[in-house]
Amino acid sequence: MKTLNKLFEEKTAKLSVQTDAINYVSEGDLKKYLEIVDKFISPEAKEIINYLIVNNKTYLSDLATDDEENALAGFYNAGEPKTPELKELYKALKKVVDNKRILEIPVFQTKKQFNSIINKEVSPDYVILDLENPHAQNELVKQYQPLLHKICRQYHGKSKFEYNDLMSYAQEGFLYAMRSFGKKTNENGEVDDNVVKYTFLQYAAQMVRFAILDAINHQSRTVRIPKSEITKIRKKEGQIAKDNTISGDKKMGINNSDDGNKTVFDFIDSQEYSDQTTDQSDLDILWEDIYKLIIKEFGEKIFNIWCGFYGINGTEKLKNKELAQKYKVSNSSITYYCMKVNTFLQKDKKAYKMLQGVYELMKECLNEADRNDNRYDVHHLNI
Repeated sequence: MKTLNKLFEEKTAKLSVQTDAINYVSEGDLKKYLEIVDKFISPEAKEIINYLIVNNKTYLSDLATDDEENALAGFYNAGEPKTPELKELYKALKKVVDNKRILEIPVFQTKKQFNSIINKEVSPDYVILDLENPHAQNELVKQYQPLLHKICRQYHGKSKFEYNDLMSYAQEGFLYAMRSFGKKTNENGEVDDNVVKYTFLQYAAQMVRFAILDAINHQSRTVRIPKSEITKIRKKEGQIAKDNTISGDKKMGINNSDDGNKTVFDFIDSQEYSDQTTDQSDLDILWEDIYKLIIKEFGEKIFNIWCGFYGINGTEKLKNKELAQKYKVSNSSITYYCMKVNTFLQKDKKAYKMLQGVYELMKECLNEADRNDNRYDVHHLNI
């Protein structure tokens, strides 16, 4: 069976899938899959899966080609179609392929991979990111470097460690995250019912942070200790180390702090820590907090007008005249309401800080496509 990394290294422009990919998934299983992976997959993947649901009885014959075993792969490799509906399907599929996330689509997974997701035996990200594959893990380390640097910068200058030392511990935490993430039964034999609750990025960000905090807490001494010795001590004491494992419900806070009794899952689930990761779900959480502030200050009507003016929060962008007719106000009122909201966001310290958080996360977003997504941009608000 081809590894995911090998598939992406092929020079041909054609899409290659695993030889034992499913090809056909029933409508019921697709709906179940979509419900479980909702926050793990891209909008384009959802669009493709919904097409497979609607056309479940015919998509094999509609998309299949003579020279391809997988119908959806054959459809993509045949080039962009002329039919409007199929053209949209092709564009969505191309974006998933370009982002190297083809395993978001269940017909490209093996039966074993698909069943492990719908039976909640592993996190969807465990399959989508191909975490069993060493080559895919290497690519993941490269891809997530912006996250590690972002977290290290937050602690630089706040301890005796130099930046390179912080990065070393960040890498250690990240490698641990790759080994321990996603399986219902972890390396200690403990059952984890939270495997489908958190994305890999959320989990990895916390493990990187905890590795750094643990190093600062236990190893910041006046006399410098070589890292090789520190690693031996950390491993002996049961802290995050190369060959060590840690339970998701183990208390992870710093000693003598308010976080001392919190577990990994307490940190991940907390809104307080939601700005420490950089994926779509975290950006959405930040935006949701901003939206709540606006609604509290101006009410839902003005909030909806503001969203419609800029085309954000899943709202179609409309012209002043269209918004005025929809909400039964004058054209000039539309501009006035939007300027009023923007002024509030600029002058209110809490709101402005949230916007700065969105901007910083957007700049360092791991997915290049998200940087161009209007949902996550702040420049168009002219604030």
